[in-house]
Amino acid sequence: MSEAPNRKLRNQFPRSLALPSQSSKFWAKEKDRYIRQLLIADIEEITGREAVVYFARLSEGINHSDPDDLSEVIDGIETDDIDLIIQTPGGSVDAVEKFVTVLRQRVKSYRVIVPSLAKSGGTVIAMSSEKILFGVTSELGPIDPQFVLPELGPVPCQFIADDQTQPPILRSMAKSAVDRMGQLAEKILSEGMLKDKDPAAIKEVIQKISSSDTYNSHGAVIDFSEAQELGLSVEWLDPNGDLWRRIWLLNCCYDHDVKVSGVGKILEGGNNSIARPVSYSY
Repeated sequence: MSEAPNRKLRNQFPRSLALPSQSSKFWAKEKDRYIRQLLIADIEEITGREAVVYFARLSEGINHSDPDDLSEVIDGIETDDIDLIIQTPGGSVDAVEKFVTVLRQRVKSYRVIVPSLAKSGGTVIAMSSEKILFGVTSELGPIDPQFVLPELGPVPCQFIADDQTQPPILRSMAKSAVDRMGQLAEKILSEGMLKDKDPAAIKEVIQKISSSDTYNSHGAVIDFSEAQELGLSVEWLDPNGDLWRRIWLLNCCYDHDVKVSGVGKILEGGNNSIARPVSYSY
C-alpha cells in the first residue's frame, strides 16, 4: 500500500487531527465561528490573556443590547484580565457608558486592541481601558456627539448649540449631548488610564478630542502617534510581528463573515458567541 501524500502544506489552514465534539452537521453550520474561535485561542496563547471580540459593521452603532451581550460572552471567560478586540463606528452615549460599566464590573483589568477602527463612542470604550494596542491600520476618532438633521445629515452638536438660528429646544439638547459626552470621558479617563494625571491635564485631553474645532471632522483619524501625543496609554504592535498578523487575520474573518452572512455585529470569546442581524429592532 502506498503512503498517503503529505498535504500539510503551508497555505492550508492549520488544524488538529481530532474530530470536533459537536455533531458534524452542527459543526458544519457553525464552522465560521469555530474557525474564528480557533484564531482567538492562538492570540490568547501569545498574549497570555483571554480575549473578547466586539465587531460591528460601520452602519451598526453601539446600543443597549450590546452591554447585555457583552456580559453573556464574559460568562465564558475564566480569568479576570482580558483583551477587548473592537471595531465600531460609535453609538449611543448611554449605551457606551453601560458597556464600560459592564467591563469594569465583570473583569479586573482589560486592554483594548483596535485592528481597524474604534470611532466616537468606541474611542471612549478604548480610553476606559488600561492600555490601547495599535497596529498600522488602527484608528480612534473624535468624540464630539452628532445630531442628524433632515436637510444636512450628521452635524456636530457643538455647531447646533452655537447656532442662534436653530430652535432653542434643539440647541439645548445639543449642548446637553456635548456636556454628557465630556463628563463621561472625564470620568472614564480619571478612573482609568489617566488616573495618575493632573485633573487639568485630563480636561485638556478631553477638550482636544471632543471639540469639533480641533479635528474639523467626526471621521478624523487619531492614529498611534496622535494618541501618544494626547497622552493616552498606548502600545505599538509590529506589523510584521506574529501577534499583529494573527489579530489582522481574525479581523478579516469577521469583516468577511458579517458581510456574507448578513450579520450586523458579533460579540465573541473563546467559548460564548452572540450575533445580531443588521438593523436589529430593539
